[in-house]
Amino acid sequence: MNGSDLGNRYRVEARIGTGGMADVFRGFDPVLHRTVAIKVLNERFASDESFVDRFRREAQAAARLNHPNIVGVFDHGSDDGTQYIVMEFIEGRTLADALGAGRRPTPTQAAEIAKHICDALAAAHAQGVIHRDIKPANIMVTRDGTVKVMDFGIARLVSGPETAPQTSAVLGTAAYLSPEQAQGQRVDARTDIYSLGTVLYEMLAGRPPFAGESPVAIAYKQVNEPPVPPSRINPDVPPSLDAVVMRALAKNPANRYQTAREFADDLDRVREGRPVLATPLLAAGEATQVISRAQHTQVLPPQTEAPGSGRKVWLGVLIGFLIVAVLAGAGYLIYKAVSGNAPAQTTVAVRDVFGKTFEEAKKELEAQGLKVVDPVTQVDENAVPGTVIAQQPTANTPVTQGSTVTLTVAKASTKVPVPDLSDMTLAQAQDALAAVGLGLGSKIDQPSDTVAQGHVISQDPLAGAKVKKGSLVDVTVSSGPQEFTLPDVTCQSFGAARSQLRALPLNVVNGGTAPPDPLCPEPNKVSVQDPSAGTKVHANDTVTLYTNGLTSPTPTP
Repeated sequence: MNGSDLGNRYRVEARIGTGGMADVFRGFDPVLHRTVAIKVLNERFASDESFVDRFRREAQAAARLNHPNIVGVFDHGSDDGTQYIVMEFIEGRTLADALGAGRRPTPTQAAEIAKHICDALAAAHAQGVIHRDIKPANIMVTRDGTVKVMDFGIARLVSGPETAPQTSAVLGTAAYLSPEQAQGQRVDARTDIYSLGTVLYEMLAGRPPFAGESPVAIAYKQVNEPPVPPSRINPDVPPSLDAVVMRALAKNPANRYQTAREFADDLDRVREGRPVLATPLLAAGEATQVISRAQHTQVLPPQTEAPGSGRKVWLGVLIGFLIVAVLAGAGYLIYKAVSGNAPAQTTVAVRDVFGKTFEEAKKELEAQGLKVVDPVTQVDENAVPGTVIAQQPTANTPVTQGSTVTLTVAKASTKVPVPDLSDMTLAQAQDALAAVGLGLGSKIDQPSDTVAQGHVISQDPLAGAKVKKGSLVDVTVSSGPQEFTLPDVTCQSFGAARSQLRALPLNVVNGGTAPPDPLCPEPNKVSVQDPSAGTKVHANDTVTLYTNGLTSPTPTP
């Protein structure tokens, strides 16, 4: 694909990303003379009409949107069976790459990033477009901090038709699915609000609200389990931001923010230190109390007793009492016969063992009469290895003694040092990274007089930094010496011409005198330059100047 042309217009230069169904290349549009990003549908999907339709739908959905926080779509088409979308080229990295490299933003920064994503979603929802796959991998952060939402690959138009496969399939990424998506139900704009809530949670806590051994297990938790407030993992999260996150993650869409604008307004209140509209969370140990309603006083009508009826009433009461006593005694005897001497089961509230070592947690839970099975381990960079990061049943859940509790314990991921890619070609750099389990990220071209064309000038992260396996390393590659067009310095004095050329920078040599130029007959003016004006030259090339005066400067040896 590299070096080829698409649609007889766009030149494909280099692969800069790979997704589930498409690859992204840096390209160039010679008509508008600008660098672009070109998303190309993978060949294995190009023959599947449903994938081609999804790909076209992305272009149609994104092309409707024009917002500074949304990656713009310029064009889309097909070239000999190759489906492609031409988009705005963004210099930066995805939020997923930043979080994967351990660059967790502060709570204030996280709120600001989420606010910009809200602005993008509000613009999309106003056009009837639901993204349905908001996740860190689809959020770009540029070098100047601008936030861009991209990849409307499974977006749909609210007013547009949907085919049966679209409505019956569960689309999205398990860790960021809304409960209604996980259940295959119809979704609206509030599903994007839930997914953004999971992204904000991950920025604050260092991990998504739910994790599991499989996508099905994660989807089950999205539907059935309440998330742990992010402040329990990161104490720096303020109560107001805690409340905002938990409202966005409400299982019932009716309890979430109803619009992205509402969400953005509450994030602004967090950043400005004002009270938020989201209901604050109760402090640990507080419980909801139900206060019974006072009973109204009732006035009974006066009772008149018929003559001779008092003795009949008391006799009826006595007979009823005897019948109840006999039935109760019989029931007790039957219960004793069936249950023998079995003791009554005791109910306990599961202790909160979050953050404790597995042995400490097991000891506390077993002291309650509960059973603790072997732990489930899960990579978590923000927790101490060996400590509990989740429990099932969750803390304070009432269970009977003898019930089983499953604990999830953190384990450290394998980190590897980033190799030094200096002066390597792209192929050599890719091989060096693959050897330690890393990948090549984005590539930026930059002129260099000291590094050969096509070789690496610098890298991010730096050589020696330890990162998780699977992380991407961005590189800056030499495009060769800086090339520019030689200006016309004839008819200038030798000194002025030399100063102008040295500033480029070029080496200047005095070649002596030459026949006068009819356009500039004055003495001591440059009449000839070699190379001539308009020639392509590189930095530090040599230019020889000839003057037409009788008192020209002494030639350079």
